[in-house]
Amino acid sequence: MAQTITPRIAQQALRILFGDGSVYAKDASAVAVLSQQELAVSFRARALQVHPDRAGALGQPPEALERAFKRLHGAYRVLSRVVADESLRQRIVQTAARTAESPGQTGAGRYYRGAVPRSELRLAQFLYYHRVIDWKTMIDAVTWQYRVRPKVGEIGRAYRFLDFESVTTVLRASPRGELFGDTALKLGLLDRRQLYVVLGKQHQFDYPIGRYFTEHEILTRDEIEHFVHQNRRHNLTYRRR
Repeated sequence: MAQTITPRIAQQALRILFGDGSVYAKDASAVAVLSQQELAVSFRARALQVHPDRAGALGQPPEALERAFKRLHGAYRVLSRVVADESLRQRIVQTAARTAESPGQTGAGRYYRGAVPRSELRLAQFLYYHRVIDWKTMIDAVTWQYRVRPKVGEIGRAYRFLDFESVTTVLRASPRGELFGDTALKLGLLDRRQLYVVLGKQHQFDYPIGRYFTEHEILTRDEIEHFVHQNRRHNLTYRRR
């Protein structure tokens, strides 16, 4: 039976894979902007530090390295599941946002200080890594985008996978914190193919995240257009590689 991934488990995995000092280790909502590419790069780098086959070169007991490598591999598998399952990612982000610690503990108001990652970035990441916005603003923007996107039930009705009564049934039966689509699957009101179709359409109709920054008067439209252009140039550079 697959492990149920909670925000706490996700945060532990982030700390193991990226290290306590990483921006990803601040809180579980960091999975909102995590990519499979970043996971793979970090896993390869950390594996070189703890792989049992390198016990001699590292001067450490093979048994200790084997335990560390198993923890690392487990963290990688957990986060790979989160990145591959958009509904799971949303649930973790939304739950983490509701149970967030105080601003001083989660990094609110703190701006990034390191080098810009040499990989493709989403717009919110690009703004954060270029010190245009702080950590909390980045997570708030991504959470807002999840919140305002079209609802799964609405899209399901538009595709005639669901009707009004079945949507109502799902809403009444859904436990606190469980996503609509997960409950609909359990009840047999949507099959997995239908859910993928609905989630794909939901993602397609996402509000541009730049709208969050203009509506909250964080950036102007001209500034957003400028950063979108710069973000595309950045991604094009690393996509070619």
